[in-house]
Amino acid sequence: MSKAQLASDKAAKKAKMGEGSRVNPYLYLLGGIFLLGSVITHSPLLLVCSCIFLLALAITDVWATYCLQEVRYQRHLSEKRVLFGEEITLSVSIENAKLLPLPVVQVDDMMPRALPLKGQAIRKTLVSNSVVLEGLFSLRWYERVTRNYTLHCINRGIYTFGPAKLHSSDLFGFIGRELKIQELNHVLVYPLVVPITSFQLPSKRPFGDLRTSRRFLEDPSRVIGVRDYVYGDSMRRVDWKATARAQELQSKIYESTTTYSLAIFLNSSVQLDNYYSIHPALQELAICAAASISNWAIDEGHTVGLYANTPISTIDEETSAAFLKPKGQGRSIAERLQRHTIHIPAASNEDQRQRIMEMLARIQSHMGSPLEEILQKERSSLSIGTTIIVITNQINERLMEILLRMQRSGHAISLLLVGDNPPPTRLAGITVHYLGGEKVWEKLQTTYGYVEIEEGESENNQEAIGFQL
Repeated sequence: MSKAQLASDKAAKKAKMGEGSRVNPYLYLLGGIFLLGSVITHSPLLLVCSCIFLLALAITDVWATYCLQEVRYQRHLSEKRVLFGEEITLSVSIENAKLLPLPVVQVDDMMPRALPLKGQAIRKTLVSNSVVLEGLFSLRWYERVTRNYTLHCINRGIYTFGPAKLHSSDLFGFIGRELKIQELNHVLVYPLVVPITSFQLPSKRPFGDLRTSRRFLEDPSRVIGVRDYVYGDSMRRVDWKATARAQELQSKIYESTTTYSLAIFLNSSVQLDNYYSIHPALQELAICAAASISNWAIDEGHTVGLYANTPISTIDEETSAAFLKPKGQGRSIAERLQRHTIHIPAASNEDQRQRIMEMLARIQSHMGSPLEEILQKERSSLSIGTTIIVITNQINERLMEILLRMQRSGHAISLLLVGDNPPPTRLAGITVHYLGGEKVWEKLQTTYGYVEIEEGESENNQEAIGFQL
């Protein structure tokens, strides 16, 4: 590192520490004049007062200069990935690693507004999605103080904690110092998953992995027994080993199966009403439905894929440093975030469950591209017989035209609508399931987020609820 870079780093550190403020040197000159005058006039009282004055100036200078040196502040979250409604612990610790004690240290730590603290007062900021966690500490020499707070994770998303500011001063409070801590912490809150009841999935794929009581089609890959040959059986059906043992023709008995390969298309863009106000509750309800259906499908052994039309947030420990860089260096990352949408091909393992949940947790509240473009783009890559589940807050002619075209090409369609106005049960031959509107999301959030129950509402009303489709 060059000398110029070292000098610039030292200057930046001084600016952060506020080392430009010191006791006015004229005060030292004034104290010296009084001290000299006391010696000349042989005045003991003036001598004592001038010495105390100079000592107070020296203590103020030394204390203000070194008060925040060797002070370490750390923030720790008990979990980095959390289920909706869970509680985690936020631990903050401050250490004074020097002989100089600190009577008062004030810490202002930025944290997300969406994750409230239990029993802790916080200060609102001009930034709508952030609040300030304030703390006052008194530290002796080589002392560390740790405080624990309980975070209530009642909102989906990825959240950033930090940066923090440390404020202290000299013993008399004349000169203040400030130290900025740029370290960030992140927590990912998964979307709400609720029970799915009576969801009758349509399927147009004849062969697969799930047994069915109807025997209209049989899967040649699953042999469950043999029977006597009857006229009209294909020779491919004959079990020659069983025929040799029985000395007469035997035909294989196939198991009748069907499979569910789900492709969930989520219209997660925010909706504007006639007065151009945003309704995030409808977006959260749609995301909750996508998470619940995909979780249910994987539990049932189905393959499931997810596609959405809004950008996701990729802010984490690896990219935080890039966002702290100058605008010219961080612009490419911001552009990449705007282009990044959800595309998860179908699978049925546990890794698929985690991928889907993480992507749904990272969805941002932005105006995305039309869902029709996503359907057109992914249409050719879907296997024949895939059950398409469309979750949206609005239906238009182009969307119905694309869905009908996909239905004619061999796909089963289920349309799930969120909104305050119930739709008809069928549109152009496609079954429509109504999930509800903002009140449904508020009820789900109250039940599973463990929000404080309002007066007049009994705890017995907080039973487990879900989607009945």
